[in-house]
Amino acid sequence: MRNLSEKNSGIKNNNKNRAENILGLAKKAGAIISGTELVIESVRKKRACRVFVCSDASPGTLKKLSDKAGYYKIPVTKLDLTMSELSHCIGLTRLTAAVSLTNKNFLKLFELSELIELTELTGKSTEVHL
Repeated sequence: MRNLSEKNSGIKNNNKNRAENILGLAKKAGAIISGTELVIESVRKKRACRVFVCSDASPGTLKKLSDKAGYYKIPVTKLDLTMSELSHCIGLTRLTAAVSLTNKNFLKLFELSELIELTELTGKSTEVHL
């Protein structure tokens, strides 16, 4: 019988895999914009539905993204993925600290997988750890 910490670790790894799979699928569908500056541009042009930031992004990058997304009322989610894991799951060879999702249907996949709660009605920028 597994103890509680092993069980929670398995749930966390399962959620991490689901998040990686959904982001990879979104990238193949052309619904992902990667790179901090391009993400900021997508937020400014109101193309982004949600911004995802990796766990090891610098505090300056996190502040810049959350301030810009907060101004435009776009939610920010901090992923439990490193830069290399995030880059790998969307098929990039270079490292990226942030991606933006441009298709609301992929947000529904995250919600159905119980990975995030949609906060579009409130319009507040939030930080959710996956």
